[in-house]
Amino acid sequence: MLKKLLKKDDKKMAELNRQLRSYIAQIEALRVEIANIDDLISEYRATITTLKNLKDLGDGKEVLLPVGRIAQVAAKLEKVEKVVISIGSGISVELPFKEAVSQIEKEITALIVLREALEKAMVDLYAKVEETTEKIREHGQAEASEEAKDEEEEKAEK
Repeated sequence: MLKKLLKKDDKKMAELNRQLRSYIAQIEALRVEIANIDDLISEYRATITTLKNLKDLGDGKEVLLPVGRIAQVAAKLEKVEKVVISIGSGISVELPFKEAVSQIEKEITALIVLREALEKAMVDLYAKVEETTEKIREHGQAEASEEAKDEEEEKAEK
């Protein structure tokens, strides 16, 4: 009877530990996703800044255009009235300058909303981690008091 009870307790503790590891893994995955979103938001904001700076420079200005990570070529600005942006699935579209900037700003807004949803999910998971940790703690204390009780009964029998 005691062995069955111990096996049941071991199974419960193993299940609680599995849940805890699962929650922690989900939190870590959300952290990675949030970091990726933060990088994308930064990149989009830098794109807007660069576009605005190019427009402010005006026609005929010479700029250095990056070609890969280690090279740049000189280029002359013409009218920065049209911008080609990606709209997903490998498709790009040419938009007027203001519309292109507005489209990028909408993307940033959507990413911020997604980031907030992921943060909320992470907070919920932290609450589950706390709850599961407390259950593990209580289960461990119950086991310890049960073992102490069994030892006392054994001593009393002798």
